[in-house]
Amino acid sequence: MNLIFSSVLGVCLLTISVSVCMMICPDSSMKKQIRFLIALLFVCVLIQPVREFQIPDSLEAVQKAQSDKTAQALTEQTVKTAISELLSQNQISCSEISVNLHIDENHRISISEVSLTCDDYQNTVRLLREILGEGVTIHVSEILG
Repeated sequence: MNLIFSSVLGVCLLTISVSVCMMICPDSSMKKQIRFLIALLFVCVLIQPVREFQIPDSLEAVQKAQSDKTAQALTEQTVKTAISELLSQNQISCSEISVNLHIDENHRISISEVSLTCDDYQNTVRLLREILGEGVTIHVSEILG
């Protein structure tokens, strides 16, 4: 909106100044030079607001954030599926699997935490420790019944 306002204001001021210059100008040879200068000023007035218009840097940040979210969601789903398959291969029934991932500034993805609800606490923790290592926090709730 400011872009339109400054363009209209610039054109109005230029029109007023053109009218004043044409009234003061004594001869026709000078009028041609003034018209040239006025046309040049008119172009400058129209270009200035367009030159100030910038695509926000936040657009790139939004695209990057969306890309990171998509990558994180796909990776979380892949990890959940892999854990579910590992547990079912070992005859462990699991009702809920939750995975927390971390993406650093170099776009490296690491698993920070895994939460599960399973029917075999001991074997689930043992298997996940073997696969994921000691750096991952593992929370297992055992299904009772």
